[in-house]
Amino acid sequence: MLGSPCGTPTFGGLVRSGLLKLSYWFVAATAVVLVAGVWWRLAHLRGPATQHVPDAAAHGEQAQPDTRAPPSPALIMLRKLLPAQAKRANADDRAAAAAFYAARSGPLLWVTETGFSEKGAAVITELGNADDWGLRASDFPVPQLSLGHLSPQTAAAAEIKLTLAVLKYARYARGGRIRDPSRISKLLDHTPPVRPPKLVLTDLAATDAPDAYLRGLHPKHEQFEKLRQLLLKLRAPEASEGARNSPADGNDRGIVYGEKLQEAALQSQRSGNRQPRPVSARAGADIDRILVNMERWRWMPVDLGKLYVWSNVPEFLTRVVKDGKIINSDRIVAGQPAWPTPSFSADMKTIVFHPSWGVPDGIKRKELLPQLRNSSGGGLLGLFTGAPSSQAVLDAHHLQAYYQGRPVNPNQVDWSSANIGAYDFRQPPGPTNVLGAIKFMFPNKHDVYMHDTPERGLFARSFRGLSHGCMRVGNPRRLAEVLLAEDKGWPAAKVASLLGGGSREVALTNHIPVHVTYFTAMVDYQGKLRTFGDLYGLDARVGAALLGRKVRFETRSYDAEVAAGTEQSRPGPARPSQASGAGNIADAIADIFSP
Repeated sequence: MLGSPCGTPTFGGLVRSGLLKLSYWFVAATAVVLVAGVWWRLAHLRGPATQHVPDAAAHGEQAQPDTRAPPSPALIMLRKLLPAQAKRANADDRAAAAAFYAARSGPLLWVTETGFSEKGAAVITELGNADDWGLRASDFPVPQLSLGHLSPQTAAAAEIKLTLAVLKYARYARGGRIRDPSRISKLLDHTPPVRPPKLVLTDLAATDAPDAYLRGLHPKHEQFEKLRQLLLKLRAPEASEGARNSPADGNDRGIVYGEKLQEAALQSQRSGNRQPRPVSARAGADIDRILVNMERWRWMPVDLGKLYVWSNVPEFLTRVVKDGKIINSDRIVAGQPAWPTPSFSADMKTIVFHPSWGVPDGIKRKELLPQLRNSSGGGLLGLFTGAPSSQAVLDAHHLQAYYQGRPVNPNQVDWSSANIGAYDFRQPPGPTNVLGAIKFMFPNKHDVYMHDTPERGLFARSFRGLSHGCMRVGNPRRLAEVLLAEDKGWPAAKVASLLGGGSREVALTNHIPVHVTYFTAMVDYQGKLRTFGDLYGLDARVGAALLGRKVRFETRSYDAEVAAGTEQSRPGPARPSQASGAGNIADAIADIFSP
């Protein structure tokens, strides 16, 4: 019987149907296994290069063939010669050159099989113009090539020499001639913004105007360019400015290409070692000072800020600059040689109204401690010696003594054996506070800032190197008004209300860069050189490091400047001196605790 009533299948039918389905599944599975085996075998036969294709497809990528040209014989030779030929070069330049040419393919950058490339000729000409930028062309020796076919070794050697010269120029243009100015003096706290040599080579390989690129590495600050233009006039007074390759005039100094390319390159090599024309002794001294100050501009940040404060110590002047224009300027009192004001950059973060003053460690040890050790301690000894008590020494300067944050009686301290560094001495806010009514804080490792002062008569002097490092401002209220108007949009009345209140710290919304500098030469709006006293004797030291010879600059001594300034600001009879027995302890050590 094939089936049962109502279409119900019989047991035999079910068995036959199940066996048929199983046979179908067995055949299908066998086919899948065979296909997979064939695919696996073919994949392994094709090798590793083709095995990467499925991975690239899985990541949505396409395998790209290596289309780079093979390295030229000269490039292969360069890689062999570079370690020995660059052995004495700057370590960073040497490493950058090795990495650049290891990754490069095809021909060289500056040299072809028959001479210099267009890029090579352009940079040789620019290196020859180094003196026009306050550098020395003799510091950047370029290769000498004869016209005609060059061997790979000759081309490679020339390429290496020119690459190292270009990298050295790029480093010097950004202040790397003196890599760490603080080695000359701790007062020069600058890090020259040297462009990494690896990026220099990458940029030069990508540009069609490598000479313009090298010129663009020099500072773009207004005073740098003014000093440079004056340098050109002093060195060649008969030459017009247009013939001296101003970066804005588009003059390429006669660089030619095509048939005259090689002759132009050779001429550039010869002119690169030209000697500066003789100048008078006066002009020579001015040139030396210009070169020293141009170098200081190379140490400055590339971007000074949209809004910044610029305090120039030798000039005793501070300025607020916005979008390249001076919106406020004022006199300052800067540090005397024994307590110099360093040059550095930091961000102003806070303006403090009615600040208290804590005596810095240096002043505690050098000036306060001797006075306390000579004090009587307030006992009977003072009646016989006439020495003031320790409390009287502090009272003369409105100071309070603290130990571990608690007030102490200075008369009960044995200052001959005490560690004065463990004690704090503070002057509370008030009309006699040495910081005056306003303090401008820009945190830095030198603990230097700008502030008001009750000694208003000092600003009448032309020479104002009189402080203990910090800078006193002639009109601190106006400076606070300008900065807070720019930062917070506050009116002058808001600043007046703060001056009429108690102590308060105002945090700036946007930190304002402060650049404390040591420029002893600047060019005024009439194009004339203005020089300032070398207060800390740094010009000769920087000049010797730059020029490799002893450099002397005429400047008045500190004592002569102070004497002249005292006579100027205090006409009439001189104040009695301590040596004559006049005055008291406050007169004897007046002014010494101003920071």
